[in-house]
Amino acid sequence: MAYQVALGKSKGAGGRQGIPARQPHLYPPELFAGPEAAPETWWTCVRTRPRWEKKFAGWLRERGWTHFLPVFPHESVAGRKRRVADLPLFPGFVFVAGRLGKKDFTATGCVAYVLDPRGLAEARQLHRELAGIWRGLTEGAYVAPVRNLASGEICRITEGPLQGVEARFERAGRKGRLILQVEMMGGGIAVEVPEGGVEVT
Repeated sequence: MAYQVALGKSKGAGGRQGIPARQPHLYPPELFAGPEAAPETWWTCVRTRPRWEKKFAGWLRERGWTHFLPVFPHESVAGRKRRVADLPLFPGFVFVAGRLGKKDFTATGCVAYVLDPRGLAEARQLHRELAGIWRGLTEGAYVAPVRNLASGEICRITEGPLQGVEARFERAGRKGRLILQVEMMGGGIAVEVPEGGVEVT
């Protein structure tokens, strides 16, 4: 998976550090706490089509399937309008309980592939990590996705004036920015975008 998570007490963008993030895409809601808390769960990582994570989570909930789509509040400003949206912490991934394969989700039409833990030890570690992420989100810890892009990896810019343009990752910049190379007119230009403003193609 091309994402990691940073949990900390530092102030987040928009001054939202310390604000608990409700987890509407956790089913059952008491999965990590309360009498229904699962001590250990085998999680299958399901890769969906871009921007289909919430629809897929809704499909799972309708059928009563245990799942977790971690989301965090992201604040953006366009003109004078301030908007807060719940964004997937791991874009493109939803965690579903059980040993499952792509064929189990054929009816959704939105699953690209699935990833399974490699053995019991890795399955237990994944469960502990997901429980820790849930705890950090719901207790208001600052949570941010950390993208592990390799030099030369192709991305698509998802916001700003170059939205939809494909670019090649060059290096990480300062203050959560990424430096990308965009091919134009037989040459290239370097552009700087926020960390959350790209998706891997």
